[in-house]
Amino acid sequence: MAPETPLVTEVESNVPATETPADTIPKRPSIRKSPSKTMSVPTDLNALKEEINKPKEEETEQEEEKVDLRDTEFTAEAFEVAWQDFLAKGNFQNLDQEVLKNPYQLEGTKVMISIPNEALVSSFEKFRSELLQHLRNSLKNDHISLHSKVVEIAQEKMLYTDREKFEFLKNKYPALKDLQDKLGLDPEF
Repeated sequence: MAPETPLVTEVESNVPATETPADTIPKRPSIRKSPSKTMSVPTDLNALKEEINKPKEEETEQEEEKVDLRDTEFTAEAFEVAWQDFLAKGNFQNLDQEVLKNPYQLEGTKVMISIPNEALVSSFEKFRSELLQHLRNSLKNDHISLHSKVVEIAQEKMLYTDREKFEFLKNKYPALKDLQDKLGLDPEF
């Protein structure tokens, strides 16, 4: 047997000897790193608390200086006039008018509006800010606040049968009981 010789073939290259394949590859532009977005954290917990609380104190001081509220006293009659004026000027739907016609309680500058059911709350919230602004401007008092309270209206039991109707009338008119006893009436007949 003859010894095996490896099959190696040489490939000719058109690349000059002075250039290397790495030189022919275009280089990518360098990417600049953005500045770090970290902040230094104080190691002292008290210093950190002071730093957090400091801006809040400045903001509240600035707000207090800018606020100049009107505080004109008003009577219940003047409030009612302003309320009716808002009703007259507004272009409301029927549900909105129902909410505004419900009773309200006036306690100083706090107005509590009674709303008959939960469905009308969203209707009230639509024009709440407009009503509040009208009341504040009409009465020249910026301390007025509006609150709503859902008050379920007690509904009477519906009377369906003759016996239920007769019992209701007996409770309303006690003389009917005497008539029933004397005449021997039976409401079922």
